[in-house]
Amino acid sequence: MCRVLLYKNMIEIKITIDSALNLLLERMNLELKLRQRDKIIPLGSSFDSLRYDQLFPIVEASLFDTIFLLPVDLVSQDTNLVNIITLTVRALSRILHRSEFQEFTSVDAEKLIRPIINYFKDNPSKKNFQNN
Repeated sequence: MCRVLLYKNMIEIKITIDSALNLLLERMNLELKLRQRDKIIPLGSSFDSLRYDQLFPIVEASLFDTIFLLPVDLVSQDTNLVNIITLTVRALSRILHRSEFQEFTSVDAEKLIRPIINYFKDNPSKKNFQNN
């Protein structure tokens, strides 16, 4: 369940980390299947069998895709999205038993969403995205 609250100059996205984690894991499963289909990752591989350097690009792509599905206003305005991403990726450490995910910072999350924000701000047809 996701709710959006508007505070002074900030939109607060109300979603539990567990809900965000479930969304991320769903997208990661899809991304893993796509990479297996494209022979980037061997068939039959699971998250447990992948090295961190193979797993993290799946996480990044899944986050990127999920963020692109959000309404433009949530991505391009001041929100708590960076915090949600940071805490969700860190929560992966408990699910996937990888301590490396605990090292993910808000700076890393900002680097991930900055290209998306810039894309929406620089795209002259932003209205098309807002109305879809």
